[in-house]
Amino acid sequence: MMKAVRCFGFGRQHRLVDDMKVPAPGPGEVLVRVDASGICAADRAMWDATGPWQLNFPFTPGHEFTGTVIELGEGAGERHGVKLGDRAVAELNVTLGNDFFRQRGLYHLTDRMEVIGATRDGGWAQYMIYPADAVVHKVPDAVSDRAACYAEPLANAIHGVQRADIQFEDVVVVSGAGPIGMGMLQAARLKTPRKLVLVNPGAEKRALGLKLGADLAFHPDDPQLRTAIADLTGGRGADVFLEASGQTQAFQAGLELVRKRGTLVVFGVYKKKAEVDLNVFGEFKELNILGGHLAPFTYAVALDLMARGLIDGDACVTHVYPLEDFAEALDRKPADGEVQIKVILDPRL
Repeated sequence: MMKAVRCFGFGRQHRLVDDMKVPAPGPGEVLVRVDASGICAADRAMWDATGPWQLNFPFTPGHEFTGTVIELGEGAGERHGVKLGDRAVAELNVTLGNDFFRQRGLYHLTDRMEVIGATRDGGWAQYMIYPADAVVHKVPDAVSDRAACYAEPLANAIHGVQRADIQFEDVVVVSGAGPIGMGMLQAARLKTPRKLVLVNPGAEKRALGLKLGADLAFHPDDPQLRTAIADLTGGRGADVFLEASGQTQAFQAGLELVRKRGTLVVFGVYKKKAEVDLNVFGEFKELNILGGHLAPFTYAVALDLMARGLIDGDACVTHVYPLEDFAEALDRKPADGEVQIKVILDPRL
């Protein structure tokens, strides 16, 4: 038997159960002992009943996870390139069929998809199954369990940075210093832009951002933010604005700060609708507005960059709780002067 957190509906309808059967892997499936599983803004949206999704309950949440392989279904080792004792992560989206999007390499946008931690049981448990159709990646020895658990948000962040097509001479703004924003900051630094600016309300996160690669960091209401960007660009505005805060006012600020023909990447789940002047998109600035969703082909990149010491995943995992304290972890708010980025559950505690 095993412990698992089960979600029975939106709005704090989660329960810890201790009599779940340990799942048995079928053909092509991998059974792992969960070493760590993250809490995402989407998980908190389910907890607070603010998410925009339709889901079938109950299920075990947790779509950011890493585990140690303890049993392999028939053919699973060959299918996924793993063996007993390997640490591995699986991509959260399990695509099915071969539709228009998958044929074009856009497997994260396929019309037929299951999601580990939503439509399939996820990582808020002592054990979990990696499905036969999942994309599985071995965790390099140099990557800790905590950092491996951060691979999913980092892979999303890398996808957003790739969408931006950052050039050497660019002035780049990253809005938000949560798990995605801190990942974007570090990934964007590897593109070697001319200047990299972090925007975030919390001073402690801004200080950490400067250590992780930002050249400048500002509160969003600091008038020096606009002055600095104007000085850096001759008044044109930033070349790239990466919006990772999930705040509609941050998107609106991006429209103001980015230059004509600039690029604004929107990557987040927003709780409020934005009211904007559509003339900014075309008539006034001819902007490139790009969305970002999930992490196609970037999990392996994320693990490799952390293994090579180019991105610090451990710095972004700031708090660890046992499964029993999942409610406290979901409700957690940072104290004054405290940095809180990624909160994870460790079922081994």
